[in-house]
Amino acid sequence: MERALEFLNNLGSLFGRYKIHHILFWIAYFVFWVSVYQNLYKDINQLFLITGFYTVSNAGVYYISQYVLIPHLRKTKFSILFLPAFFILSALCSLFMKIGISLALSMNLEEFFQATSLQIFFVYFSSNVFTGGILLASKGYLENRKTVRQNELREKERIESELNFLKSQVNPHFLFNAINSVYVLIRIDPDKASETLIKLSNLLRSQLYEFTTDSIDIQQELEYLENYIELEKIRKGERLKVVFEKGEGLEDFSIAPLLLIPFLENCFKHLSSHTDQENQVKVKIGFYHGRLSAYFFNTKDNQKKVVDSIKGGIGLKNIRRRLEILYPKRHTLEIKDQPDSFEVKLEIKNNED
Repeated sequence: MERALEFLNNLGSLFGRYKIHHILFWIAYFVFWVSVYQNLYKDINQLFLITGFYTVSNAGVYYISQYVLIPHLRKTKFSILFLPAFFILSALCSLFMKIGISLALSMNLEEFFQATSLQIFFVYFSSNVFTGGILLASKGYLENRKTVRQNELREKERIESELNFLKSQVNPHFLFNAINSVYVLIRIDPDKASETLIKLSNLLRSQLYEFTTDSIDIQQELEYLENYIELEKIRKGERLKVVFEKGEGLEDFSIAPLLLIPFLENCFKHLSSHTDQENQVKVKIGFYHGRLSAYFFNTKDNQKKVVDSIKGGIGLKNIRRRLEILYPKRHTLEIKDQPDSFEVKLEIKNNED
């Protein structure tokens, strides 16, 4: 199979380099018209000669137009002159045909074709314009399609590169927070620090080996969130109360990896530090009416608005951009910043709807 593909690639390169497909096309073109007009000529040599002039003239109109007129006029301000130049070229090639066929056959073409000189010239001119025009239009269409495909590929590569960049920023951001947590615990509670490192190891393993694709099963993302919550519980201790609810319909749903974790990170980053009441984090994720619904809530101290403070942050700023790229016009993101709480509601419409 690999050898066959290699042979086809080499064959394609050979055709492209030496324009063999052009030669094959004009041979087929010549054979086609010989077969069409073979019954109109008693002398096969006359048929071959006249068809040969047609082929050479038609090819001349196309190649001179495609590789001389078009490139030259594109570089100037006179591209509007292409059509007049094309018709003049067709007329000159028609004159070449009339004179060349007349000399080659050594006869009067008006008597041979039983037509006037103007009628014969018009037939030649029509052939050159029609064939040259069709070939130029086909070439232009193919080049335009190629350009569109190249632009689409470049845009796809640009978006993938941007997504990879945004995704790569998620990992260091999370890692920075987690390492700070371990650093604090090492002095306070070495055993908890050890347990935290194990949780951190599990999270990093998911990032390295499971979250490298464009989409993952929602269950993998939920498991990642649960591991992160467990890590934060170890760090926060009894001051923290977490409610994590998983709704129905999450069995067969895929999502971009690490899409929800920034919202959860934000919950703990801006979590309240109450000593006389619970510091709460609530997470509810479900699939309802064709939409993935994710809700994040955390209590916070009565401080400067979180929305203002996170606009320039890495996590939520990146997640907004990722949502715009991955789910354009298919998602809604609502952020509600209250004096004592912070809420995020995200909905993503199922692609199959």
